[in-house]
Amino acid sequence: IRDGVIDAVGSSVTGGTDLGGKWLVPGFTDAGCRLGLLEVGMERGTHDTSANKSVAIDARAIDGYNPRSDLIPVARVNGITQVLLNPQNSGMVPGQAALMRTSGNHLDEVVIDAPVGLCLNLGRAGQGHDGPESRIALMMEWRKFFEDHPKESGGKKKKDDAPGKGEEATIKALRSGELLALVRANRADDIERALDLISENELNAALVGCIEGHLVADRIAAAEVPVLLGPLDAQPNNFQHPHARYENPAILNEAGVKLAFRSGDAHQVRNLPILAGLVVAHGLPWDAAIRALTVNPMDIFGQPKLGRLAVGAEATFFIADGDPLQPRHRVHDVLIRGQRTDMQTRQTKLYDAFKELE
Repeated sequence: IRDGVIDAVGSSVTGGTDLGGKWLVPGFTDAGCRLGLLEVGMERGTHDTSANKSVAIDARAIDGYNPRSDLIPVARVNGITQVLLNPQNSGMVPGQAALMRTSGNHLDEVVIDAPVGLCLNLGRAGQGHDGPESRIALMMEWRKFFEDHPKESGGKKKKDDAPGKGEEATIKALRSGELLALVRANRADDIERALDLISENELNAALVGCIEGHLVADRIAAAEVPVLLGPLDAQPNNFQHPHARYENPAILNEAGVKLAFRSGDAHQVRNLPILAGLVVAHGLPWDAAIRALTVNPMDIFGQPKLGRLAVGAEATFFIADGDPLQPRHRVHDVLIRGQRTDMQTRQTKLYDAFKELE
């Protein structure tokens, strides 16, 4: 490593420390979460997840991000070195997503790229914050949204409710393809509507959630739209995804869909590698799971120097006892941009403080 960049890889590298058979693993990415936006679930004063509007084009996830959140070190010591930070997925347009590092105490240290994409919701999520009351009404509003903001002009202002300069620039970037459309849909029919919306409006897009994607895997593959998939352990426990199954990633991968994994949460970011192991146990090839945590999300987000161990790539990786998808293998060290990071968490500090009691 030189100046935070990988200078050489392979047997020709000499003079370093023998790791004794441990693994070097590219830093993992959670491709959709609320890490740093929410601290304590039962304490509303620690929630900065939403603008509480159905259409919040200029709501920016980074405006609520706390780089000193106690949840961030917990994610980092489990190998998560980057996260796609998104507002709470409720309402038609909950806001803008940002790509963040999980090390650093100041915003200018942790932001990789912002905005990366604009979050657009279909299905029940799109009806939040006093939005449309049914799927019929929601799709009617989406058609009107894109009619009001055609691709040619990058968005036309309405007399009574013209978007501000920030909103106008965001819509223009979305319609030109410069900004990624992060289209959330979980039920199979919502996924099909999302694909129609993407195609009809020529959006540069990724599907988000896609819990019933296995039912329409061939259509997603034919559209060549990548998927930010998750939660990976989603259950058939409600009417928004009654056909959820653990084999979903394996079926999508077999169809040829590019996958990246997401937790969709704040407290569960730390468990993403374990959940990747779960879907490997249900048919997803191991190397496909590793790619979904490393190379694939960085390719989707336009970051060719992240998520890989290669000459010229950013030196962001971790050292583990063995297979990082196996919970019995401990992560020993995490480097971000060539610098070792603190492996302490709130939990390890409490353990050290109280392990010996009088």
